[in-house]
Amino acid sequence: MRSSLSTGTSSRAPSWDTASQSCTVSFTETAITPNDDLLAAARKVRQAMPCSVQLPAGTGKTHVIAAVGSLAANAGDRTLVLTHTNAGVDALRRRMTAFGVTQRHVRVETIASWSHSLVNRYPQLAQFSAPQLPNWSDSLRYYTGAELVVSSRAIRRVLAASYDLAVVDEYQDCGADQHALIRALGEILPVAVFGDPLQSIFNFGGNVPITWGTDVAGRWPNTELPARPWRWLGHNEVLGEWLIKVRNDIITGAPIVLDESAPVTWIAADPANRARACFGHRTAVGSVVAIGDLPHDVASQARNLGGLYTVMEEIEGKEMMKFAAFVDKGDPATVASETAKFAKTCAAKLADVLDTAVLKKLAAGQSVAHLKRQGAQDALVRLSVLLDDPSPARVHDALNALGSVPTTKIFRHDAWYTILSALRIATSGTDVAAAVTQLRNRARVTGRRTTQHVISRPVLIKGLEYDHAIILDADAHHPTSLYVALTRARRSLTIISREPVLRPDAK
Repeated sequence: MRSSLSTGTSSRAPSWDTASQSCTVSFTETAITPNDDLLAAARKVRQAMPCSVQLPAGTGKTHVIAAVGSLAANAGDRTLVLTHTNAGVDALRRRMTAFGVTQRHVRVETIASWSHSLVNRYPQLAQFSAPQLPNWSDSLRYYTGAELVVSSRAIRRVLAASYDLAVVDEYQDCGADQHALIRALGEILPVAVFGDPLQSIFNFGGNVPITWGTDVAGRWPNTELPARPWRWLGHNEVLGEWLIKVRNDIITGAPIVLDESAPVTWIAADPANRARACFGHRTAVGSVVAIGDLPHDVASQARNLGGLYTVMEEIEGKEMMKFAAFVDKGDPATVASETAKFAKTCAAKLADVLDTAVLKKLAAGQSVAHLKRQGAQDALVRLSVLLDDPSPARVHDALNALGSVPTTKIFRHDAWYTILSALRIATSGTDVAAAVTQLRNRARVTGRRTTQHVISRPVLIKGLEYDHAIILDADAHHPTSLYVALTRARRSLTIISREPVLRPDAK
């Protein structure tokens, strides 16, 4: 494979357009030109549009999409690129930036944010008025409203004048409403959809993803592209080739044998071994992700690791919103007890301080200032203050005091600091829940803070990559979830399971 790259430079500054909910894709670093293999793949896709492309994880979907955008930009064409997650948007924008493609020629958004933008601008066409700040629990209404907007004659002309082509990534995760919207878009623009049915893991919360064979192939004929292990080039190419083979094993239902020939580290399942594997990676060069199955398992493991790994939060921040709602209601005993509970969910080493006796007294509206808890007297006093003044400012004080208790280790940094920021914003009269919504919407745009050691679930890290990955309980995952977990690491993969054979079809 050729890997030579030609370079150029730019010093364009980034900007955010609040009206269009889009980010100017610009760059200050050295830009690169897609190599010959990528350009050939991009030309093939461009010539085949409308079409669909299936590629395994880590084999270049993002690279090819960016190369399509680069080719279109060089021809003076403008591309609309849609995907599902903010992590996906960030990855696509970064790759577009690296290839020298600016906002003048590409717009990259999530399907949800693009839909909200259309509904917000054209409420009469959408038959639905959306607030300026999105309420993502209404996402399904945004999709159906956006379909109505896109289907109108006037907007069809606007879109045809604004874009020359559209690309949709991670199409296997589209539900029926999103699929209908993209079909409507396909009546206006040539569309290419990219995806991998084996990574379809958003089949929860009432979402029923499309079926690739029936919903996609008939409308957008398949275009074959070579599967090259881009994610592992220069890192661990043997691992990349092995994972491509493993994909076929998962599809056919064959067991995955983790013997000496597999380029992974296998560890027998045991709580002590899980902790040992995570602690063993604390000095690893590069980023590390520990991958659990269920939210409570992830939080429990993070607590046991004493804050070494940070929990990745869902962007919607449901638990943050739940706590914010308690504060907004302002019931003193509830605010006091829920503040203590929230702190316990975010920080290790607080169990001895916020024990059952403390929680029961607070819930009953009784002061805990007189109780003796080593190093936590100030925190108990500030929790007791909430029984008289449950305002956001006093909740902020109580959480700060709890976070300052000696030996306390925050392991849910995102949730903790989002709530602290929301409480500060709320001191000016804004509801805490509204402030949380504002902050989480901002996170959708700016992306997550990068941390060296992360613990998460496959559904939140799909599309992301790390230097090292530890699958904490490989036996617990269904085939698609397991495949996503297996393909996150560039350099090393550690698999913890009951035996050195995985049978992902036996669930």
